[in-house]
Amino acid sequence: MSSNTSNSLNSLYQAHYEWLVKWIARRTQNWGDAQDLAQDTFVKLLGRPDKTEGIKSTKAWLAKIADNLVIDQARRQILERNYLAMLANMPEAMAPSAEQKWETLELLDQIDKLLNGLKPKEKLAFLMVRLEGLAYKEVAKQLGVSLSSTEKYVAKAMMTCYMNTYGLDE
Repeated sequence: MSSNTSNSLNSLYQAHYEWLVKWIARRTQNWGDAQDLAQDTFVKLLGRPDKTEGIKSTKAWLAKIADNLVIDQARRQILERNYLAMLANMPEAMAPSAEQKWETLELLDQIDKLLNGLKPKEKLAFLMVRLEGLAYKEVAKQLGVSLSSTEKYVAKAMMTCYMNTYGLDE
């Protein structure tokens, strides 16, 4: 990273960090999370210093990045709550270790990121076919959609996974 880029990011941080924390805190109702997410916003920029060039509205741009991080955090929290609720109903003898719980939560987060942008039925169809091993006909029946729709949902989900893994730049 050139010193000009470093100075530019430093200036951006100095000028907007406090504003961004307050903006995020209004959305999350949590000052600690707001500070972490504001920091994460600027960390994202460290990996992409070229993205700071030619920005018309710095605050709107920072808010968009932070908003995406807030959404990601909320999605992770929902996944974690659902997983932990499922574990609470599991017999103690079958419960995974703390390490297994953490690994599963990380895996769920990765899957969620891969499927980001899909409609709920598209995600569900994909998960039913790929994770549960159900036939397309069975998925169509359970979702109350046509076989053709199920095939399209799964194909779209597979393409989304591919694009989110190897695809286009942000």
